[in-house]
Formats: sequence, structure tokens, C-alpha cells
Amino acid sequence: MPDYQVSWLPDAVKDVARLREFIKKDNPIAAKKAGQRILSAVNILIKNSEAGTPSPDEDCELFRDLYAPFGQGGYTIRYRIKQHTVVITRVWHSREERT
Repeated sequence: MPDYQVSWLPDAVKDVARLREFIKKDNPIAAKKAGQRILSAVNILIKNSEAGTPSPDEDCELFRDLYAPFGQGGYTIRYRIKQHTVVITRVWHSREERT
């Protein structure tokens, strides 16, 4: 099976920037590591696009969630597969309240 391409939606890019900025206030090194952890998890999807689990959200049945542990929590990377492209749609920390 060929490798998948990865595409980031603007909201997902903003999510990662926001998450890193939040950590950077207290710990710039941890902020960099958090970004690296998210990217390394996404890189898994290049070879194994179904590494994540189907989204538990009823309105997101075509989406999958990949969990990337980090510190005392971790990041959920929501994505969908479109042909041979993994489209990253959102990223959030496990301790965030989502609306």
C-alpha cells in the first residue's frame, strides 16, 4: 500500500499553535516537545492511515481520532481519510473542555 499524504486544515494548524503557545508561557522547551509529539503521531498516519480509532462523536462518523500521549495527558488528533490523503481536521488536549 502506498504512503499517504498529510494535509492540515487551517483550524488544525491554529489548534497546534494555540496549544504550543499555552505551554510556552510556562515552559518553552515543553512547548517545542509537545509540537514534536503531535507531528510524530501524525507521521504514523503516513504508513498506517487507520492507526486511529473511529470517532466516538455521533456527528463525526467519517472521522478517526489518534491519541498522542504527552505528560499527564495527551493530544487527540482528529482526521479523515480522503483518497490517499490524511486530512488533519482538529487537535486538542485531553484536559480541554470542548464545546
